[in-house]
Amino acid sequence: MQNSDVIDRKILYELDFDARIPTTRLAKKLRQPREKINYRISNLQKRGYIRKFVCMINPSKFGYSIYKLFFKFQNLSKEKEKEIFGWFVDNKYVYWVASAKGKWDVNLTIFAEDINHFDEIMSEFHTRYGEYIQEQEFNTTLVAGILTKDWLVPEKQMRSKVAQVGGRVENIVLDKTDVEILRVLANNGRMSVAEIARKLNSTQKIVLYKMKELEKKKIILGYTTSLNLEMIGMQFFKALVFFNTMTRELKHKLIEYMRTNPHVGFFVFCVGSWPFEMELIVKDNKEFYQVMDDFRECFPEMKSYETLIFPKEFKFDWMPLCYEAKE
Repeated sequence: MQNSDVIDRKILYELDFDARIPTTRLAKKLRQPREKINYRISNLQKRGYIRKFVCMINPSKFGYSIYKLFFKFQNLSKEKEKEIFGWFVDNKYVYWVASAKGKWDVNLTIFAEDINHFDEIMSEFHTRYGEYIQEQEFNTTLVAGILTKDWLVPEKQMRSKVAQVGGRVENIVLDKTDVEILRVLANNGRMSVAEIARKLNSTQKIVLYKMKELEKKKIILGYTTSLNLEMIGMQFFKALVFFNTMTRELKHKLIEYMRTNPHVGFFVFCVGSWPFEMELIVKDNKEFYQVMDDFRECFPEMKSYETLIFPKEFKFDWMPLCYEAKE
């Protein structure tokens, strides 16, 4: 994407902030003809800049905890590597998986009902592929923050909007229609209410009511975009950050830093070998290390950090197939 194409970048930013924004409102906001905005959105999708529109869903609201896994493999042929990634992609509890460069070869996120359920899921993986694991690590996500992509419009000085996933596990009961709506929206966040109703053989009134209830209960946290970063000339880095202690004051300070740094895409407070993860969207290694140097100055409490780069994302689904309706 050319840096000079300011309108496309503004469109991407607004869709990232709210993927369901009506085209008429978006056109008015950007002072462009509605037809032009429609054409540009369609073109951004066709050319692959926008991979999909997604709905951010909090699994903790309906009984799932979030676990992150890191693996370093050994004696792995290309065929076996493909098989392993296929297992991750097909597993109904896996929300996200990507190949990694750095200390680890793969990073994935799993939804599980509790630590025993998580152990059951991973026992199956170890039974199949344990001989290929050289090293592994896992942690439990307490809270993950998803921030708006402010790097799209660097000329604006903004404080990121934050959607927080995780928190205390609840057991809100979802019926069949709730689950079907979430499944559709998870990977089609901009689909109209009319289209969803037709797809579900329901009515627009029911779908709209259900969506509002899911939003009110904070099961739906918002609607955003999944972008092809490579096409936009950006890269995805993760820093696994080590602190001696994670106090409440430090947490607040970290969140405020995340909100004011346009390169931060995600942050995670977790329980494990490290207490904090920061995911950055930057142009290159140089920009990543500049951000981390600034972070070190702001947080002298940091002991150290490990760097991961993600060459390829294999799965990203806010509503994996693990959840079934409870009538």
